[in-house]
Amino acid sequence: MTSAIETENLTKRFRPLRSYRDIVQPSHRTERTAVSEVSLRMPPGQVFGLLGQNGAGKTTLIRMLTTLLIPTSGVARVAGFDVARDPHAVRQRIGLVSGDERSFYWRLTGRQNLEFFAALQHLPTAATPGRIADLAERLGISDHLDRPFGHLSTGQRQKLAIARGLMTEPEILFMDEPTRSLDPISAVAIREFIADHIIGELGRTVVLATHSMPEAEALCRRLAFIQDGRIVAEGSVADLRRTIGYGIRCELRLSPRMGTAGVDLAALPEVLAVLAGPEPDEPTPAVDDAPVVVRLTLAHEEALGPVLRALVTAGADVYFCETRDLSLEEIYVHTLAPGTASPPSLVRQAVAR
Repeated sequence: MTSAIETENLTKRFRPLRSYRDIVQPSHRTERTAVSEVSLRMPPGQVFGLLGQNGAGKTTLIRMLTTLLIPTSGVARVAGFDVARDPHAVRQRIGLVSGDERSFYWRLTGRQNLEFFAALQHLPTAATPGRIADLAERLGISDHLDRPFGHLSTGQRQKLAIARGLMTEPEILFMDEPTRSLDPISAVAIREFIADHIIGELGRTVVLATHSMPEAEALCRRLAFIQDGRIVAEGSVADLRRTIGYGIRCELRLSPRMGTAGVDLAALPEVLAVLAGPEPDEPTPAVDDAPVVVRLTLAHEEALGPVLRALVTAGADVYFCETRDLSLEEIYVHTLAPGTASPPSLVRQAVAR
């Protein structure tokens, strides 16, 4: 499969300019590396997510891929064109949606803003009104096009930014936190537009930088975690679960009336053999008539059967069992902060009814 975007050891370093001496006598010791040796392959027709903390390098990476910044070293190809050697060809094939409202002219109406940017992008004058009308209708902002940009709500401004990014029907759309500061209803509407129209109908490629884990999990076929300018993990959500060795969260409730309080979970080799984590905590006996809750993090679903058999063999009465996949947020925290996010293999505690 041909990649929509390819990068090889892409790097960007910034040299602070505090005085004229930094210009005439540059020093590598003062350089700050924002993106370091990033190598990625982004397939076409999908949403590829970039996740990382503030300052991790997501926006700098997008700016290089959209030709707004020149890489310090390495290679990046977008739609088959080198971003440094043929930036004009790249710009003809991409669109950019940013959460930065300062790029719009606040005294102009929404329609005037779109007309202005359409002219900058060399969209034929005759085609501009129809394109604006179509996008406004799809995004639900037709009734607000003739209001000054400064009078629009945050959600309406963000939809206008999406319309601007799609004016030229780009092959690849870069979206930098498109739902930032939006209310839940507006955020859901934009996510549905991305999934249903941009990907579903148009079949375009979307590069999405976001802090929203539900957004990334719902939209992205593949993701990359960025930390300190480097890619620390990359793949589908299922790939990332396998990488950290944890996949399933499980909660069991045991009745205290069947002698469960005396069950020594730490003495069950069958349980420990299928768990991917560290040794379990010391069991906590049930309090009064409260159930005992067992929480496990398993490598895969097949591990649950031996756990249940071991508990029943030990005399436990299991009356409730619930499993769920490890969420993207849990994977993200465990990957980027492993010292504080290592999922416990087994936690047993009494929970009052």
